Amino acid sequence: MSTMTREEIERGLAENRRAPGGAARNAHAEALSAAAEATGDRELFREALDTLINAYLYSTESTKMLVPFARLLQEYDKDPGAFSEWAAHSLFWQFKWVATAIGNSPEVPLESAIGWLDEMERRYRIAGYGERPVRESELWLAHATGDDERAGRAYARWQAAERDDMSDCHACELNSQGHYAVLRGDDAEALEVWQPVLTGERTCAEEPHRVLATSLLPLVRLGRFDEARSAHLRGYRLARGNESLLPSIGRHIEFCALTGNESRGLEILADHAAHVAPLANLSDQLAFHGGVLVLLRRLKELGHGQSPAVPYEGVPHSVSELYEALRAGTLDIARRFDARNRATRTSERFLARIGQAPLTGMLPLGVRSSALSALSAIPQAPAVPGPARAQASASVPAQAPTQTPAQAPDGGFAELVERARAARDSGHPGSDALWAEVALRPEAAADPLAAADVADHRALA
Repeated sequence: MSTMTREEIERGLAENRRAPGGAARNAHAEALSAAAEATGDRELFREALDTLINAYLYSTESTKMLVPFARLLQEYDKDPGAFSEWAAHSLFWQFKWVATAIGNSPEVPLESAIGWLDEMERRYRIAGYGERPVRESELWLAHATGDDERAGRAYARWQAAERDDMSDCHACELNSQGHYAVLRGDDAEALEVWQPVLTGERTCAEEPHRVLATSLLPLVRLGRFDEARSAHLRGYRLARGNESLLPSIGRHIEFCALTGNESRGLEILADHAAHVAPLANLSDQLAFHGGVLVLLRRLKELGHGQSPAVPYEGVPHSVSELYEALRAGTLDIARRFDARNRATRTSERFLARIGQAPLTGMLPLGVRSSALSALSAIPQAPAVPGPARAQASASVPAQAPTQTPAQAPDGGFAELVERARAARDSGHPGSDALWAEVALRPEAAADPLAAADVADHRALA
């Protein structure tokens, strides 16, 4: 293989940073890193390592960032002055990613994980940064080990610490704060914390994608069915096909399984069948496969255990066979985390998750789902009462053909929004015109869910 020139490597790095996340991008970044090291140009090598770390982050291989980060940190320790202000900031920002990657790697001993937090705190203090990110990382490690008292202290110190250049964006912090509330059993508090993200006031590259997924079950548990439906439809469009968001995809599948939308869950599973396999990031595998198992268990209960499911590692499986294979593999991962964390919290939460009973009868989503032929006759439980049913039924009749959403007769604002959502979800060409009309209505400003839908449509248009 011919040696790449500096110009070729720089061009490749720029292309890699623009590429979609995934195995192909990672392999390209790995090759560029090796080529950069071979040139002997330390500045170019540092840039290539930074690019490789970022590539790993937005994929199912995020835990692989530990090795290139260690090498980049060695470069910094050899000559801090060689790092520009931007490069040094990027390196210290990546400390947080590494803390997460260590937590997601059961093969890393607990002592090493604790030691990393101490090292992160020491280096941040020397560099003049505050403790806010350190305390957040401490919270999640303490929670995983079952030390709720320490987790509570870390949370309080996290909230009390001042924000600085190393603090996560507001949207990401709100995601974590709300998730911690859910783990403590307070759905209402979580949704209150998440409100700025759900309404589009606070956003980032991965928000509201993740919060929309995490909010699904709390919304259903509190009987806020219309909001749950909207969060699913908005959130899945944002997360679909993004492999760094597989935990969110798993939550959408879980939501469908627990709300009488098994057919929709199967369609989402089929869209992501390539990831029904061992993943490099074991935490992501635990989260994604956990959601899939909720659906498979529900299908078994409905009498579809012998129906075909998506293949597993290239081998055809029935629903029951896939359930058993995934359950065994995922439970093994959970127990590996238990062993590392010296607590049974991970496996207990996993088993509780896949053993959940449906949260409600059929919650209409306003979209048609063409189930796999063998599973198309899944029996439906009684529908959720109230406005959600009426609105969804108006947009998606169960039997007779109807007008396309863009041709439906004029009505009130709520009906207009439902028509726009139905057009969007079916890919109807009249969707743009309907959302433009929604945006012009004065009621849109007073309806946070509609306003968020308008913002999403503009962003994706």
